[in-house]
Amino acid sequence: MKILRVASSLHPEKPGGVGLHVHQMSSMQAGMGHDVTILTSDNGDRSLPKYEERDGYSIIRHRQIVRPAGNSIIPGILNSLRKLIPKYDVVHAHSHLYFSSNMAALFGKFTDIPLAVTNHGLFSQTAPELLQKVFIPTVARPTLNTADRVFCYTDLAKQELRDRGVSAPVSVISNGIDCEMFKPDPEIEEKDQILFVGRLEQGKGPSYLIEAFNSVADNHPDLNLKIVGYGSLKADLIEQCKEHGIFDRVTFTGELSYSEMPQVYNESKILASPTLTEAAVPRVAMEAWACETPVVMSNIPEVSEEHVGDAASLVPLRDADALAQSIEKLIMDEELREQMGEKGRQRVLSNHSWQKTVERTTAQLKKICGEPKR
Repeated sequence: MKILRVASSLHPEKPGGVGLHVHQMSSMQAGMGHDVTILTSDNGDRSLPKYEERDGYSIIRHRQIVRPAGNSIIPGILNSLRKLIPKYDVVHAHSHLYFSSNMAALFGKFTDIPLAVTNHGLFSQTAPELLQKVFIPTVARPTLNTADRVFCYTDLAKQELRDRGVSAPVSVISNGIDCEMFKPDPEIEEKDQILFVGRLEQGKGPSYLIEAFNSVADNHPDLNLKIVGYGSLKADLIEQCKEHGIFDRVTFTGELSYSEMPQVYNESKILASPTLTEAAVPRVAMEAWACETPVVMSNIPEVSEEHVGDAASLVPLRDADALAQSIEKLIMDEELREQMGEKGRQRVLSNHSWQKTVERTTAQLKKICGEPKR
C-alpha cells in the first residue's frame, strides 16, 4: 500500500506527541512493507533538507511562511498534494487543526483517492479560545467530514465529534506506546523528584504544578521538580518559581531526546500532568505507567476513572491545592506508589500496545482503499 501521510510536524526535529506518533507509525508501516511518504513543514528551520529518506520512509518538507497560534502555514504543500495524491493509494492526515490537513481535505474533494484523518484532540492547546470557536465549525469540521475515515482514541472522543456535527465514519483506535522501550529499570535509583513532561503552554497546565510544588516543598526539603519540555511560557514559569523562592529546586531541562525519557521516568517518584485538554490519556502518562511511575493527572472527561482505573490519582481541573494534596499523599505512601505503578504498567500492556495501534490503523487504511469514495 502506498500511503501519503500529511502532518504539520515530525519527530525528532519538532518535538511533540503528534510528530512522534507520525514518525513511529510511518517507520513501523514501512517495516511492514508499505511505501510511506510524509508531507510536512520545516517549522521555520531552514537547515532541514527539503527531501529526505530515513527510517524506511520518505519526507518532503515545505517552507513555513508564518505560524499563527502554532499553526504552520506552508503554501508549498498545495503543489505537492496536487502532484502526489493521484500516485498513492490513500492519504492519511494528522489533526484537523492544522493547515496541512485542511489542504489535504480540500484536495480530497476533487480526487478518488481515499482520505483518513486522525483526531489528536478536538481543540488546540495553544490557539486562543475565541479563535477556536470560529475555526472548529468553519474549517475543522468540514475537514473531518471530507474524510472517508476519522480515527480517534476513545468512544468519548467519537461521541464528541458526533456532537460537533462530524458525520464521517469514525473508527476508535486507542493510542499506544512501546513497552519494551519504556519499562521499569531497577538499576536506576529513584530520586526525590516530581516530573512534568510536556509543552510549556497554558493547555498543559504547568503553572498549576508549580503552585502545587510550592505548597509541598516546605514539608519535603529534599524534594525537587523537573520540568521537561519547551514552550512560550518558560520565562513566566521561571519568574513564578523565583517569586515563590523555589527556583533552586526546579530544573528546566528543555526538550530531551526520546531515548533519554525512560531513565527520566524511572528516576522520578511521581509524574504530574495537570493538562487542561487531551484527546485521550496523555502519552506521557502511558510512558510513565510503562515504567511503573505513579501518575497524578487532571480529571478531564478523556481521562476519567474509566480510562485510568486505580493507576492514577485524578484531580480537578485548575486546582493547585488538590494537585498538591495528591502529590503529598503519594510522597508519604511508598506502598501506594508501588501499587499504582504496577497497575499502570498492566493497564498499558493490556490497552495501549503500539503494535496493535499500528496494525489496526493500517487495516482501516486498507479497508477504505477498497470502498467507494464518500
